[in-house]
Amino acid sequence: MKKYLWWGLLGVLIFGVLVGSVGFAYHNYRVMRMGDPTFYNRSTKDVPARKLVPKTFVPRRIISQQPKLSQRSKEIKQALNPLLGANHFVGTILIVQNGQPIYNQGYGYANFQKQAFNNANSEYQILSMQKSMTAMLLMQQVQAGRLSLTDHLSKFYPQVPGAKKITIRAMLNMMTGLRIHKFSTRSLSGDGVVDYAVHHVRFLSKQNHKWYYAPVNYTLLAGILQKVSHHSYYQLFNQHIIRLLHLRHSGFVMMAKRAKWLSTPYHNQTAKDDSVNYLQTFHESPANQHNELATGNVYMNASDFYKVSRAILQARFLTAENTAILHDAEGNIKNYGGGLYGAQNNSYWSHGVGYGEESGMMISKDGQNAVIMLSNYHMKKSALVQQCHQIYQNLLNGVY
Repeated sequence: MKKYLWWGLLGVLIFGVLVGSVGFAYHNYRVMRMGDPTFYNRSTKDVPARKLVPKTFVPRRIISQQPKLSQRSKEIKQALNPLLGANHFVGTILIVQNGQPIYNQGYGYANFQKQAFNNANSEYQILSMQKSMTAMLLMQQVQAGRLSLTDHLSKFYPQVPGAKKITIRAMLNMMTGLRIHKFSTRSLSGDGVVDYAVHHVRFLSKQNHKWYYAPVNYTLLAGILQKVSHHSYYQLFNQHIIRLLHLRHSGFVMMAKRAKWLSTPYHNQTAKDDSVNYLQTFHESPANQHNELATGNVYMNASDFYKVSRAILQARFLTAENTAILHDAEGNIKNYGGGLYGAQNNSYWSHGVGYGEESGMMISKDGQNAVIMLSNYHMKKSALVQQCHQIYQNLLNGVY
C-alpha cells in the first residue's frame, strides 16, 4: 500500500514540475511576444506588419499643478532661468551629481488641451539618443564571439553597394559613405525595415572613411544584430535593457497606448515663430515609427534614460575593455563612437531631434554626473544643445 502511495506522490510531483515548467515558459514567451511591436510577424519590404492609424501621443496620467520644490530645487531652478529663458523650454530636466539626482523638474505642458503639466515622470521619444543603446546591444554580440568589429558588411548583406569596403566598426562610427533618401510609407516589421534599407541604400565611395551622420548605418546594424542573435531587435531591447534594469517608464512609440506619461509633441510651423503657443501638435506616421528601428523609436523618461546611460558607461552590459572599445572614435572628426560624441572634461554628449520632440544629454565618462533634457516642443531655432552643455559646465563648476 505504501509503495503505491509513494508512486502516486512521485507522479503528482512530476506532473506539478511539468505544469510549472510549461507555465513559466509560456509566461516568458508572452513577455517576449508582447514586448515585440510586431508580435513575431516576419513582414517583408512589401507587407505591412500591422495596420496602424496615425495618432498623436496623449498622456494617460496627468497632473494639473507642479509638485512643491525643495529649497535646493528652488535655488537650482532660479539659477537655470537665465539659461532657459522665460517659458521657452518645454519638457523635463534631470541633473545628476555624484550619481544622485539633485534636480528633476518638468516645464510647460505635457498636453495643453488637458492643461496637463510635464513632470519628473513624463515620457518622451528619445530619438537618436537610442543609438548608444543599439551600439551596446551589438557589442554584446561581439563580446559573445558571434561577430567582429573588423567583419565587413558583405558578410551579412553582400547585396549592399560597397559592402566589401565597409566594416562594422565604421558603421558604428558612421564613416561608411552609406546614404538613404527614400523610406517606406507602410508600417514594416524589424526585418521588413532592414530589408527595405538593403534595397534602397546607396554608397558614395568618395565619402567612405569620412564621417557623416547617416542613421541607415544603425538600421543595417539592427539587421546584423537580428541575424547573429536570432531574436528581433525589440526582443533584445526588452530583455537586455528594459527588463534587466527594471525600467518602468520605457517602451516603443508604436505601443504608445501602454505608456502612462507620454507627453504630446508640439512644434511651430515656421522658423520665425519662436513662441511657445501649443497650436500645432505633431502627428508621427506609423510608418516612420517603424522606420526608426534601432535609431529613434524608443520613449523614456529622464530617469530611465539616465539609468541606461550610466549602466552602459559603468560597464554593466559589457566588460570595461569592450565598453572602451565601443566608444573608441579614433580618426573621427566628430569624436563619434558607438552612438556617443566625445566631449571636453572627460565627458560624452548625445542629441536627438524629430517629430516635434528634442533630446539632449551631457554625461561624465564614469556616469556619475549628467544633465538630461527631454522636450516635447521642438522649435527650428532650438538652443537645447547649447543649454545642455552650459548647464553641465555649471554643474562641474559647482554652480548647483
